[in-house]
Amino acid sequence: MPRQRQVDRLLIATTLLTATVGVVMVASASGPLAREYYRVPEFEFAFRQLVAVLRGAGAMLAATFMPLDLLLRPQVALPGLGLTWGALIVPFLQSPVAGTHRWLQLPMGSVQPSALAKVALPLALASWVALCRARRETPERTFYPALAMTGLTVVLVLAGPDLGSAVLLLAGAVAVLLLAEMPWKPLLALGGGTALMVVVAVLAKPYRIERIRTFFGETSYQVQQSLIALGGGGALGRGIGESTQKLFFLPYPHTDFIFAVVGEEVGLWGATLTLALLGVIIVRALRAAYRSPTLATGLLAAGLAVTLAVQALINVSVCLKLMPAKGLPLPLLSAGGSDVLVTMVAIGLVLNVGKEGGQ
Repeated sequence: MPRQRQVDRLLIATTLLTATVGVVMVASASGPLAREYYRVPEFEFAFRQLVAVLRGAGAMLAATFMPLDLLLRPQVALPGLGLTWGALIVPFLQSPVAGTHRWLQLPMGSVQPSALAKVALPLALASWVALCRARRETPERTFYPALAMTGLTVVLVLAGPDLGSAVLLLAGAVAVLLLAEMPWKPLLALGGGTALMVVVAVLAKPYRIERIRTFFGETSYQVQQSLIALGGGGALGRGIGESTQKLFFLPYPHTDFIFAVVGEEVGLWGATLTLALLGVIIVRALRAAYRSPTLATGLLAAGLAVTLAVQALINVSVCLKLMPAKGLPLPLLSAGGSDVLVTMVAIGLVLNVGKEGGQ
């Protein structure tokens, strides 16, 4: 009989510490922008971030103690993905926000459905694969429906348009399906479809072609300012609140390029420590997946861990000009209520997997 394990306290502490660092850095990075550009109080974005973290902490606690066997039932996980598809479609029936259909506008505010998909898709895939294994279904009956679920979700996110979130969804889905021992034929179909999708998505938007061009040629303005900020911080940084690049030189200093502000204000050592905190979260999530007592929970934890890791990798790589520019938040650090909340829910689910026990 499996023995009960305690909740991973190190993962909880690291998550809360990282989120707290995020609130501090958002307060520092967003002050001048809030005051001079958005005409709101200086700490408006920091306050919103704090509220998002507090809500996220409550949601993380709920996800930690929610019955996983209930969440992973096909009767729950698959309709949950269907509701996510609906949330991705409804913005196309609403007025666009900043020229896109990425936001679902509700009476109490707006949410980003693509963020919800980062949990809903791995949950549905893990549930489906486990169900098919229990029924001894053939690989074709197992993996082709899983590929269809993945493809529809990614297409809806791409239509937003949101290439970055689509890549994250694919990364999480591939992790789940590979660990479920997907045969090579569907794997090739997924690889070919993914490559075609990325090429079409890039060619369909001139600004994406421009990002590719500037990556291989002259540096784009925002990435150039990011490199200046990171270089200006040196080893120890200028000090919290002392960034000069956030003074209307660095675009989106509190969201896409908050890592550049971190590097400028706390230096190489501080930025490395910040990445180490994210690394601890990812390693503990993978550890929970490895020690999981069931196939479904292990696949879920692995999918969530890989999604989080790829998101952090892309954000930091863009700031360092290791990848073409792409607007993705740095998990738990960038301003953004939807992403913070969903990230903490995902970590709560990983905590839940970890406490389920092992042999």
